[in-house]
Amino acid sequence: MALALQCKFFGHVIDVEKALAIREAAQPEHRDSLRFECVKCGKRVRPRTAGDKHIAHFVHLIDNPECYFTDPPLEY
Repeated sequence: MALALQCKFFGHVIDVEKALAIREAAQPEHRDSLRFECVKCGKRVRPRTAGDKHIAHFVHLIDNPECYFTDPPLEY
């Protein structure tokens, strides 16, 4: 299981920092329509900011257990 640090955006591979900047620059009402895609399976993903226990990475909008980039379980 690995964290996705890149995605496809309009056919270009971008890193998570660029995706976060794109999302931040978009008007709030348009953020949900941004189409970031997993580089492995092509399904939709969204950038997740870094937290106390993880680095910034992409998460699938709908769980895809067959994808190499699967989100690890959260530890509370």
